[in-house]
Amino acid sequence: MTATTKIANPRDIAQNAMALINELNLQPTPQVYHVFYSYLSDEIPELSQLVKVLIRNTQELDEETVYRIYHKYLGAHAVEQHINQGVEGLQAAVERVEEAVHSVMRDTEQFCGEFDTASQRLLADDITLEDARSVSRQLSGTSNKARDCYGTFNGSLEEYHKEVRRVRTELELVRRDALTDTLTGIANRKNFDSSLREAVTSTMETGAPLTLLMIDIDHFKEFNDNFGHRAGDGVLKAVSRVLVRSTKGADTVARYGGEEFAVILPDTTRENAEKLANKLRENVSNQRIINKKTGKDFGKLTVSIGLTSYQLGENILEFVDRADKALYLAKQDGRNTCVLQ
Repeated sequence: MTATTKIANPRDIAQNAMALINELNLQPTPQVYHVFYSYLSDEIPELSQLVKVLIRNTQELDEETVYRIYHKYLGAHAVEQHINQGVEGLQAAVERVEEAVHSVMRDTEQFCGEFDTASQRLLADDITLEDARSVSRQLSGTSNKARDCYGTFNGSLEEYHKEVRRVRTELELVRRDALTDTLTGIANRKNFDSSLREAVTSTMETGAPLTLLMIDIDHFKEFNDNFGHRAGDGVLKAVSRVLVRSTKGADTVARYGGEEFAVILPDTTRENAEKLANKLRENVSNQRIINKKTGKDFGKLTVSIGLTSYQLGENILEFVDRADKALYLAKQDGRNTCVLQ
């Protein structure tokens, strides 16, 4: 799949976008998905042409490049423009439907009048065979006009439905962008705050256990200083992938800020959370960051983890603060360890 092909069906666009992302070995973050969805739908010609050229030279098509394309053509301001265009298109479609409805009502009234007249002629005592044939021909013509009229009306409805689907897709992408960390593709701080509130509310209602992990990448500043910010971005993405792969569907993995991550674990006891925390720590320590282009090995990663369980009735800020304190102790204890509070 190496050329821009305009696809009309949103479901087909979505499936082909995911297939192309996998083919190019890119992470299917919302931003990456949005770029390739736009590419395949050909909604922004400049973006489509640029991606088409980059696909031909896959050595220059990495996630960082895709993110730059996203911010240039599909960032918050650009998405707002697309939504405004969609709303304008939606309004125009509504106006066309209204015009079509009025037209159908006028034509229907006319058709009813013609059918009434034809009915009276057919019921007349003195009607001849030729008159009946003439009435039949007129009714046939009236029926054809009615069919054309309703065909036009259905076309207007289909245009309206297309605009609704387009605006809905744009709004969903904006919603995802608002809750997703741009670099790593996992939940951002806003998403974390919202998810934690929901998890605490559920725990207070059901009494089910709730545990929180706060995770910090060890010596991240030194890594950035020694190897540069691009390598640092690679570290953040690598750790986020490990966290996502090591947790289950009900858990929320979020970038809390900088090199710090958080994992919300509903229905998880302290004991099970501690086992998971050590598993995460070991999985991260098995990672090595290697430059894809140069093959340079940047070395081994480790993380420190603070862990605590929610105490019924406590303030959410106290809950998070306790996890932060546990993380601080883990850093003090020499890093690459897990501390419970």
